[in-house]
Amino acid sequence: MSSNITQAELEALLEDDHELLSKLIEHDLLRPGTSEFTPEDVATVFVARTLVRELEVNWPGVEIIVRLRAELLATRRQMASFIDLLKGSVSKPRE
Repeated sequence: MSSNITQAELEALLEDDHELLSKLIEHDLLRPGTSEFTPEDVATVFVARTLVRELEVNWPGVEIIVRLRAELLATRRQMASFIDLLKGSVSKPRE
């Protein structure tokens, strides 16, 4: 089971890259004043780090990619829920 991690733990994973966290908060990609981060937040941080460090994407590009990724993940969750709903209605006999 996944659990939240503290900001200090996240910074340790990022090798104390405070600038990356500050930029993510500045661009509204992470909530300011958060003391704990969800697994989804952590994934966002590492995606942003990969985009900036390895792929040399600029911050406006990072912002667009991270927001589109969040929308895609939300759509996938909605579709999975919709499919479960459909499966439930198919398995019930009609009266």
